[in-house]
Parts: sequence; C-alpha cells; structure tokens
Amino acid sequence: MKTRTAISGILLWISLALIGGCASTPAIKDATFGAVFQQPVEPVKKAAVDALVVIGFDITKQEPMYIEGFRPRKMGLFVGSGGETVGVWLTAQGSGQTKVKVDTAKSLIGIVGQRNWEPEILNEMTKSLKK
Repeated sequence: MKTRTAISGILLWISLALIGGCASTPAIKDATFGAVFQQPVEPVKKAAVDALVVIGFDITKQEPMYIEGFRPRKMGLFVGSGGETVGVWLTAQGSGQTKVKVDTAKSLIGIVGQRNWEPEILNEMTKSLKK
C-alpha cells in the first residue's frame, strides 16, 4: 500500500511540474536573432500572427512578446509532415525597432518530414510590414 501511495505521489508531482512548465513563455534557445524590423512591437507582432496563419499554423499562445503556433500533421506519400510547433520571440529595441527570433521545435517521430519554418515566416512578416 505504501508503494502505491508513493508512486501516486511521484506521478502527481511530475504532472504538476509538467503543467506548470508549459504555462510560461519558453526561453529563447540562443541569443542570435533572425531579423530586425524597423517597426514598433505591435505591428511586428501582428505581422508574426498573420504570417503563422498564412503558412498554416494554428495560434496556440499569444503573449506580449511571444507567439506560438502549431502546424497540424499531414500525411505524405512516404512520410508525414506537420506537427511542428513554432515560437516567435519579439524584443523591442530603441527607435522603433523590433528584433525577431523564430524557432521550430520538431517532434522525434516526425522529424524527417518536418522543416525549419524561420525563412518562410520572416518572409511573410516582411511582406506584411511593407504593405
């Protein structure tokens, strides 16, 4: 009986740790940024959201300086694609500039069919901000 209680307690602790860890904004993986836009944060954030939607991502999280999207899985001829989660970090700079970092998290199972979405997202953001 003590073993069952101990195992239940450990599983509860792990579950709470995972839930708590998912609630906060993930840290930027490295200090290099993908692009600097000569715009304030708000228009750049809107461009990031629009870019994710245009490319086929569902927005799963929006915070003041972070946007996250998930691209649903699709099956191809040999390997499935999709299943990627993309994070977009925004950092305000002086004089109306915004630094943007895009990172694609890939799953272990679908890594062969998944890809880095940073170039496409930054390209869509650039087109959106030039309008």
